[in-house]
Amino acid sequence: MTVTIALATGCTQTSSGSRATLYESIDALAADSAAIVVGTVSGQTDDGDTTISTIEVINAPDNPTLGQNLTQQNSPVSVGDTVEVRQMTAPLLTVDDEYLLFLTPTELSGDAADQYFVTGADAGIYVRDGDEFRRVATDSGDTLPDVISIAGTASE
Repeated sequence: MTVTIALATGCTQTSSGSRATLYESIDALAADSAAIVVGTVSGQTDDGDTTISTIEVINAPDNPTLGQNLTQQNSPVSVGDTVEVRQMTAPLLTVDDEYLLFLTPTELSGDAADQYFVTGADAGIYVRDGDEFRRVATDSGDTLPDVISIAGTASE
């Protein structure tokens, strides 16, 4: 079954922060992502100045551009999987909250090799708000929709 992401509202643009890539669309964000997941943060640990969040995957939406810009393809993430997400800034993920996340492999060694970073630092984080997902970092400089919704469910 293929689940896709659909836009619910328009975009707004604000400016702050600096990254090599600022995203202008969900498709561009997906092209730099190895996985898109909807999941609940079940726990967090600290590793020096990094927070590692454990995400229980409840949906794995698809996008036609997913992973197009990546040279390394990871194994697909599926419903029921658990993934670990590394954040080196103050964590924007909160235990027990549900998120839509765009993820890219860490390409680190050791235990971190199987973990992910959020694509675009914080650009790829949307928190559940009722039937929609709201963008967490609206001042990242990206031109992404503030609200997106998932077309279909994992059980369909």
